Amino acid sequence: MSSAASDWKSKIANIWHERQKVTEWRLPLALFACGLLAYGVAFAWHMLASFDLVNLIRDVYADDAFYYLQIAYNLSQGKFSTFDGGITQTNGYQPVWLLIVTPFYWIFDKETALLGIKALEIMLVAGGVAVIAAAARLARQAWPLLFAALPTLYHNPIELLWGMEAAIAMFALALMILALCLYMRDPQRWKWTLAALAFALPWARIEYIAISLAATTALCAIEWSRQEPRSLRLSALANIRQAYIPLIGAIAGTLVYFAYNGLAFGGILPVSAATKLALSQAQWAQEGGYSFIENFRYMIRREIFDYELRFALEICAYLLIAWRFALRSNERRDWLLVAFLVGMFGLAAGHLAKFAQTVLTVHPYTGSKEWYFVPAYLMTALIIPVRFYVAILMIRRFVAPRWRIAANALSVGVVIIGAAILYGRAGFAEPFRWVDQASESTEQHWDIASYMGVQVMDRALPEGSVIGSWDAGVIGYFSRFPVVNLDGLVNSYDHLRVNPPIQHTENLNSYRRYGVTHFANNRRYDRIPNNVIFEGAPFDDWHGIHRFTLWTYDPAPGAPVAIDYSQQAWERMQQHFDYSADGVGVLLAGRAAQAFAKDCAPDEPLVWTWSDQKHERSLIEPSLYQSLANMCVASRVIPIGDGQPSQVKISPLKAYFANLTVSREPIIRSGFEVYIGGRNLIYAKSQCGEADTKGRFFANLYPVEADALSDDRRRYGYEIIDFNFHEYGIIADDGNCWIALSLPNYPIAEINAGQYVEFADGYAHIWDGYYNAGEVDRSVVVTPDFELLAAREPIIQSDFDVHLIDGSLIYAKSQCSQADVEARFFANIYPINADDLPARLRQRGYETIDFNFTDYGAIAAAEKCWAALSLPNYPIAEIHAGQYAELADGYVHIWEGAHRLE
Repeated sequence: MSSAASDWKSKIANIWHERQKVTEWRLPLALFACGLLAYGVAFAWHMLASFDLVNLIRDVYADDAFYYLQIAYNLSQGKFSTFDGGITQTNGYQPVWLLIVTPFYWIFDKETALLGIKALEIMLVAGGVAVIAAAARLARQAWPLLFAALPTLYHNPIELLWGMEAAIAMFALALMILALCLYMRDPQRWKWTLAALAFALPWARIEYIAISLAATTALCAIEWSRQEPRSLRLSALANIRQAYIPLIGAIAGTLVYFAYNGLAFGGILPVSAATKLALSQAQWAQEGGYSFIENFRYMIRREIFDYELRFALEICAYLLIAWRFALRSNERRDWLLVAFLVGMFGLAAGHLAKFAQTVLTVHPYTGSKEWYFVPAYLMTALIIPVRFYVAILMIRRFVAPRWRIAANALSVGVVIIGAAILYGRAGFAEPFRWVDQASESTEQHWDIASYMGVQVMDRALPEGSVIGSWDAGVIGYFSRFPVVNLDGLVNSYDHLRVNPPIQHTENLNSYRRYGVTHFANNRRYDRIPNNVIFEGAPFDDWHGIHRFTLWTYDPAPGAPVAIDYSQQAWERMQQHFDYSADGVGVLLAGRAAQAFAKDCAPDEPLVWTWSDQKHERSLIEPSLYQSLANMCVASRVIPIGDGQPSQVKISPLKAYFANLTVSREPIIRSGFEVYIGGRNLIYAKSQCGEADTKGRFFANLYPVEADALSDDRRRYGYEIIDFNFHEYGIIADDGNCWIALSLPNYPIAEINAGQYVEFADGYAHIWDGYYNAGEVDRSVVVTPDFELLAAREPIIQSDFDVHLIDGSLIYAKSQCSQADVEARFFANIYPINADDLPARLRQRGYETIDFNFTDYGAIAAAEKCWAALSLPNYPIAEIHAGQYAELADGYVHIWEGAHRLE
C-alpha cells in the first residue's frame, strides 16, 4: 500500500474517532437539553393558560418589575431611559434585562406584553439549567449527578420569575460557567467568547462585577500555575497569555459600565443603588451611627446568608483541592473539573462580596430581595453535586492507581447515592401546583390595590394631570397620566440630591419643577392591602392643585386641612360605577373590584358583600380607609367563575358585632372572647385599651381533612394566621374592640386562638384557648341545689367540693368570698381511649379545661358560689380538678384533687 493511501486512511480514522468522541457527549446532552426546554415550555404554557391579569400583577410581577417595563415601553416609543415619559431620565435598572424586554413593546400592547415577557423568563430559566448541564458534561466529572440536581433548580422557579433581572442573570451565569469549561478545553478558540461574557456580566447585575473579576482572576492564576515559572516584566506584556484576555474583558466591562453611568446620568452607580445607600446612611444617622458588630450580627442571622456563606467557603476549599491535584496530573478532565469549579468559585466569591457589601453599607431597614441572590440560589442547588465531584476526584487520585476496579465501583456508588439524595429533593410538579393554587386564590395584594387605584385616577382626574408616587411601579405602568417616581429608585441623580431619602421628605420646589398636580400611592399597612382616597385642600402656595392620594394609613402630621368634597366626589365618581346600591358604588376591573361608600360615619365601619357570596366581605373601616371627603373605599379580588355581582349589600359593622356578641356564645373565653359568625373568626373585648392590642395575635386552624391545606402547611397539619391588631382590628369610640378574620372554605375541626408577646430569646402567651367543633358547649347554665349536693359524696373534696352530675362537673362552695374565685380553675380530663382526644392532645394523653370563675361560675346572694362546665362525651377514665395562682416565674396550685372513674 502506498504511503499516500496509508496517510489518507489514517486521516479518515482520526476524523471518525474524533466524531465519535463528540457524538459521545453531544447526543445525550442535546436530548437532555431538549427535555429541559420542553419542561420550560410546558410550565410557561400552563402558567399563561391559567393566569389572568390579576394573577400576573399579584403573583409573578413585583411592583419594581413595572419600573423596568415602563422604561422599556418608553424606550420603544423613542424616549430615552425615562420612567415618567421624559420628565426625568434615570438609570435605576440593570441594562441587559431592560434591552431584552424592550422589543416586546414593538409588537404587543402593554397587557399582552406581560404574558410574552413571562414566557421569556421561564424559557431563560429552563435554558440556564440546560447550559449548566452542558458545562457539567464538559467537566466529565460524574455529570449524571448534575442532571440529578436539576430538579432542585426547578423546585421553586417562582423565586426567579418576579419580572426582574433574575432570569437573565441566571442564564448569564450559566453561560459564564459553560464558557470557562469550553476555554479550558480549547483556550485559543474560546478566549474571546469568555472575555465577552466577562465584559457583559456586570451589565446583567452590578454585583456580578465580583463574580466576573473573581472567576477570571482565578483562571489567570490557574493558567500561570500550569506553566514554568518565569519573571514578570513590562516587556512581557507583548506576549500576554491568553488567560489574561478574559480578565481584561472583565475589567473593561466594569470600567465601561461605570463610565457610561457617570457620563450619561451623573453617577457611576445606578441611581436605585445610590438611593438605597443614602437611605441606609440616613437611617444610621437617625440611630446614632453605623455599628459594624450590630449590622454583622443582624445579617448573619438572615436566612439568605445562613447556609450560603458556609457553602461559599466550602466551594473555595474545593477549588483549592481540585487545583492542587490537577497540578500533578496531565489529564484534561482534571483541568475541566477545575474550570467548572472556577465558575462555582465565582458564584461563591460574588456571594461573599454581597455579604460584605451588605454588612458595610446596607441598613436592615432597606432589606434585600429574592432576585438579588441568584448566585446563592445556583450555589445552593449545586453544592451536593460539587461535593460528589470532589469525592470522585479523591477516589481517582488515591484509589484508582492501585485498585482500579474498586475505584470504579466506588465512583459508581457515589453517583447512585448522590442521584438518590438529589432526586429525594426533586420537585418538578411543585411549580405546576403553585400555579393552580395561585390562579384560584382570592387573596388581596397591594399591587392589585394599586391597579384599582389607577382605575379611579384615570376616571376621576382631569386631563393634564401629573402624578407623583413613591411606590410607583404598577401605578406608573397602567396609568394614562405620567407618573413621577418620588422615592428615587427610577428618578434622577438631581432628584436624589434635592430629596435625600429620609422618610420620603417632601420638597415642594422639586415637585413643582416636575409639574406634579396629584400624589398617588399605595403603601402596605403591614399586610392589609386596600385602597383609600384622600382629597384635601391644596398646598398653601399651590392654588388649584389638590392632593389625591391612595394610602392605607392616616396622612402624615402636617397634612393639608381637609375640605369636605364628599358630595362633589360622589357625583364625579357615580357616573363610573358598574353597580351601585344604598350609597355604595362598585368599580370593576377584570377580577378586581372596588367599593365606594358615601358619607362613612366616623364610628361605624361598614361591610359590603356580593349578594351570592354572603361569606365573602370587605371591611370599609373609617379609621383606616375613610377619605378626607368622608368617602370610604375597599378593594378585593373576585374568584374565577363566580361571575360579577348583581347586587351589593352594605351593613353597619358595629351593629353586626354588637348583635353577634349578644346572640351567640363565644367559642373561647379568655383575654378576648372569640366568636364564629358565618365564615368569620371574631375576637371581641369590652373596655379595650391600647395595652390589650400590643401583643401579636394568632389563630391555628386544624382542618377536618389534612389534604385541604396547601402543600407547605400539610406537613404541619394546620394553618396559622399570625398578625398584629392593627392589621385586622378596630377600636370603636366606646372603648370596645374587634378583630375580624375570614376563615378558609374547608371544614374546620379545631381552632386554637390567642395572643402572645415576643422576646429576644422566645415568646410567651398572654392568653390562648382551644375550640373543637365536635365539643359540647361548656357554658351550661346550672343552678345547683346545695341541699342535694350536701347529701351527695363529692368526687373531690377540698377548698371547693367537686361533683359529677349528669355529665357536668360542678365546683361548689358555701360561705364563698371574692378571694375564693380570683384564682384560675382547671380540669384535666383523661379519656379511656386516647384516640378520642383531638390529634394535638393524643401524645400528651389528656385534655385541659382552664378557665376563670367568671367564665362558668356565679355567686348567689347567700354567698354560695359554684362553677359548672360540661364534660366531653367520650368515656372518661380520670379527672383532675383544682385551682391555681399565676406568679411572675410560673404558677402554684392552691388546691387540687383527682378522681378515677370505675
